Amino acid sequence: MTTFRASGPPPAADPAVVVVTDLIVFAKHLRLLDAARLRGVTPLFVFGPETAGRDLARHRADPDHPLSRVPDGDVVHVPDTSLETLLRGVAPWLRERRVRAVLNVGEVFVEAAGALAQSLGLPGPGTHAAQVCRNKLLQRLAAPALAPRWTVLGADRAGDAERFGAYPAVLKPASRMSSSGVRAVAGPADIVPLLPEYGPGELVLLEERITGREYSVESLVRDGVVLWAGITAKDTNEADTAFFTETGHTSPAPHLTPAQEALLLDANSAFLGAVRFGTGMSHTEFRLTGGDRVVLMEAAARPPGDAITRLWRLATGMDQDAALLDLALGTDPVTAPPRRRARQVYLDHPRGLLTDVRADDVPVHWVGERGRWPDLPPAAADAPSRGHAVLVSRSRGDLLGDQTDSRGRSVSVVLDGPLGADLDAVARDAARAVTISAVPLTPAGRTGEAVR
Repeated sequence: MTTFRASGPPPAADPAVVVVTDLIVFAKHLRLLDAARLRGVTPLFVFGPETAGRDLARHRADPDHPLSRVPDGDVVHVPDTSLETLLRGVAPWLRERRVRAVLNVGEVFVEAAGALAQSLGLPGPGTHAAQVCRNKLLQRLAAPALAPRWTVLGADRAGDAERFGAYPAVLKPASRMSSSGVRAVAGPADIVPLLPEYGPGELVLLEERITGREYSVESLVRDGVVLWAGITAKDTNEADTAFFTETGHTSPAPHLTPAQEALLLDANSAFLGAVRFGTGMSHTEFRLTGGDRVVLMEAAARPPGDAITRLWRLATGMDQDAALLDLALGTDPVTAPPRRRARQVYLDHPRGLLTDVRADDVPVHWVGERGRWPDLPPAAADAPSRGHAVLVSRSRGDLLGDQTDSRGRSVSVVLDGPLGADLDAVARDAARAVTISAVPLTPAGRTGEAVR
């Protein structure tokens, strides 16, 4: 392992880890601060353009927020996610600090952080894997055996749609995230009205629509070896809409046979090998169709979104933030098998301006406003099923509308129970206990109050 030296840091400089992220993501990885302290490394934070400067300043000035403990010189706020901007932001640290690790915990910095880590000779997914995992077309090219039938909509997008012979299909922008722009289409006639939603230079795929349950596989990987992997079942709103917004996750996935688990885990390993994934956490999404065919939907070279890392902590007892840091530092993390099952369920909401969220017997956490997620410590394997928290990702006054992508969601519940428990019943009870209030907007202005 090598460390960059310009003029050389002071011999007594503490070892440091550069954490590249945005506030909305780091809000659920706050345990990294304690994990770094226990390992004797100083976290240095790069926050990107999705972090509002006023919010970062507000949380850093709040003595109850963990970021208030971070010195001013250990935080950089950059205006974009380019490699050049990241390098300018971290250059003083590379001159003055002993940087032992680079840890990216969000999607938008995957490529830049991957290049930085590899250039410093530090553990990371690798520049190739990072680039492939940011582009769905490259994923199709890298792992053709796992790909659906697909084509690229070129200069003649309407003509390419007419020539595609695998309908029903899905329109899928190659480089967006959060299910943005992903739309189900029955045929070419459905596509033409949607084309203005995609920029003239945007790379858009048209893929056959794969039926079957969707799953994600989360992996902890060191030097290309999968040290731990878990399968999460995914729910979306695709049955009732033309969209594919994720509406729930269950970890570990229920109702899979051992053979089906092996198919998903083997497909995950095959993809990671195809992209030469080095070290870090990966998140791959597949559909299991026909009982024995696994098709890659997309992949990410970073921790999973939503509450999935929280679900795996509830299910296994593992501290996945500590595991992420261990991998970045070049050591094996502590892993564990599932002993419980955990679920996150996103709720429907009324349309209008969000005013309040209340719940019976379960604490409500305004994670978007507070800039932090609750810790949610794991329970004993045989502890009763329980609702842990209601998570509000939006702020009071935000406009709630259709959930066309992940950014349109607002409220979710997190629960867990023994591996054999009926979490469907627990989830229904938890959802019924939540009240979401909003002021509807009408052509005449705001009137009354809508309540879910």
